[in-house]
Amino acid sequence: MNDLSEIAQLVSRERMFRVRGNSEIANCYFSDATVATSWQSGPASEFIKAESTEVDYRFPIVGSISAPVIHLHGSKAFVELPTETRMRMVIKNVVVEIESFRRLIYRVEKRHNEWKIANMISINESDNLHPVIPGTQFKIDPEELIGYRPSYQFLSYVRQAAGGSISQDLLGTDRPDDVSRIYQQAEKWVNE
Repeated sequence: MNDLSEIAQLVSRERMFRVRGNSEIANCYFSDATVATSWQSGPASEFIKAESTEVDYRFPIVGSISAPVIHLHGSKAFVELPTETRMRMVIKNVVVEIESFRRLIYRVEKRHNEWKIANMISINESDNLHPVIPGTQFKIDPEELIGYRPSYQFLSYVRQAAGGSISQDLLGTDRPDDVSRIYQQAEKWVNE
């Protein structure tokens, strides 16, 4: 198998294991790896064993991924992986589903002849929130969304409704300069 195939399989396995809650996800990361998502920023070991506060364990999390774009240079690569996650929960006594679109940027390395993830960062692109049962009334007062950024406003809303909080300084496509900086850093890293 060539390096590009190994890298594509690695990031696909990581997403599959994450959505399924499979403990084998740890094998996808180096022990010194870091992760930054909407609900966790720090060592990958913390990310692997944690869940975000808005997860309602009565409902499974459903995720899908698109084909990865791999930027390979020697024993390093950064990978862009578009993803979609759907989670159901109960808000205002209505079963709703949040659909979040993000782009994951992985930095992967080949150490000791094995590709693993050294870093993963999530870029929020957009989200939707709707009732699961067609015809069900679910209303949000637009005032409740004030202060939430458009790239993840409904994720912010449901996190708050679940009793949690979320930073309004996360990476998002509504702040293109921040996203551009992440790509510049990834390109610099891969070419070091």
